[in-house]
Amino acid sequence: MSKATIIGDLEAVVETQARAIRVLAGRLAELGDTQTGRDEIEEADKAYDRMLGAENWP
Repeated sequence: MSKATIIGDLEAVVETQARAIRVLAGRLAELGDTQTGRDEIEEADKAYDRMLGAENWP
């Protein structure tokens, strides 16, 4: 995996995490709902696993 690919994958993870935080902050401010943002968190987790190559782990 090239350095540029790693950096690109890390950027994707950070962007997804930022979206999750924005969603959570907005929802908590409006409703106090702590269950919001699950999709964004799951997407960030998957991107992180892809970056590490976790799909190739036994």
